[in-house]
Amino acid sequence: MATAPIQSLLDVFAQVPDTRRPRGVRHPLPALLALVFLGLLARIREMAVLQRWAEDHWDELREPLGFTRDERPHATTISRALSGCDLGAFSRAFLVWLQGELGDQPLVAAVDGKTSCQGLDADGNPVQMLTVLVHHVKVVIGQWSVKGEKTNEPGVLKNHLAELLADFPMLRLLTGDAIFAQRPLVEALLAENCDYLLQIKGNQGDTQDTLRHCLGTAHERTPAAETKEKKGMLSIAAASGLI
Repeated sequence: MATAPIQSLLDVFAQVPDTRRPRGVRHPLPALLALVFLGLLARIREMAVLQRWAEDHWDELREPLGFTRDERPHATTISRALSGCDLGAFSRAFLVWLQGELGDQPLVAAVDGKTSCQGLDADGNPVQMLTVLVHHVKVVIGQWSVKGEKTNEPGVLKNHLAELLADFPMLRLLTGDAIFAQRPLVEALLAENCDYLLQIKGNQGDTQDTLRHCLGTAHERTPAAETKEKKGMLSIAAASGLI
């Protein structure tokens, strides 16, 4: 990533309110957040491991991340700082940064359900999340709990579709597997003027017959997105409003 986006991301961390008491604060909150952010990119989720990693790379990390002391932050210090952070404020600031980095270029995103084996809910079960991933930049622009809303994956997407498109109006095409090929969700996508490419399984005979009938009489239009594979593989095109 270029220097400018990194600097602007540090500015995002500076916008998160610091709720710690000034007395006894040894490390700036933006620096701690930046360290945790880099740790997550390196798949480091435990503060003790993050502390050791920071110690190994402290000479390279201290100044660029904005630390003002020579000593490294302790795992307990990092945990306490994070516990007082306002997640909503962080999310809003990060959203502004992400919108600026993506610009107004048309986006194609994949919608899929993921189970977090390292995250457990109140009952001790793995957390199931619905994620919206932008293909070419590999960034998740939306994520919601499926169980928390007491519905299935298509229902969660339908509930948050207007919110998602309001935050990212440049989103032009959503792709998903067969579970998302449901009428209420498709009608919501059409109402929001968002194209979609959904998989249909062989056991969905009625749906396949309907598609053959509709597509057989549809007028061909320029694809909104297209994927081309090398070595003679078949191209896949998503045509606006045909499915």
